[in-house]
Amino acid sequence: MIGPLETIFWMLVSVGKFLVAPALMVGRGVSWGMTVATCSVGAAFGVYVFFYFGKLIFTRWSAYKRKRENKKNVFTPGRRRWVRFQKRFGLWGLLAISGLISVPISAVLAAKYHQKDERMPWLLMLAFVVWAVVLTTISFVFGKWG
Repeated sequence: MIGPLETIFWMLVSVGKFLVAPALMVGRGVSWGMTVATCSVGAAFGVYVFFYFGKLIFTRWSAYKRKRENKKNVFTPGRRRWVRFQKRFGLWGLLAISGLISVPISAVLAAKYHQKDERMPWLLMLAFVVWAVVLTTISFVFGKWG
């Protein structure tokens, strides 16, 4: 069993590096259920913060940069790839890769491209719960072999 401070620490780790948090927790000896719950709650907190406040920060930063540089938005190769991805896979594609690209990036992309969909933060939180179950299970299976 882990204490309250360590639980908060693992929640913050799951916000920052969601892909590795379950494996680190399993390596630490935390139970399967506690690992899934801690990573899920941490990710939900991160989604909430970055979805609702990330867009505001992102918008203000873009306006500040444009004002300082007096330039228009440049359509970079990275933006082209993301638009192509969005047209091809849409909302479900973002949910499918959310665990791989981290909580903050997923939430900001969701806020930017799916802000009108009222289900979005809840769907993103659910996607991270699914990712937590999958990653924790994989860590437990391969942890027993190692």
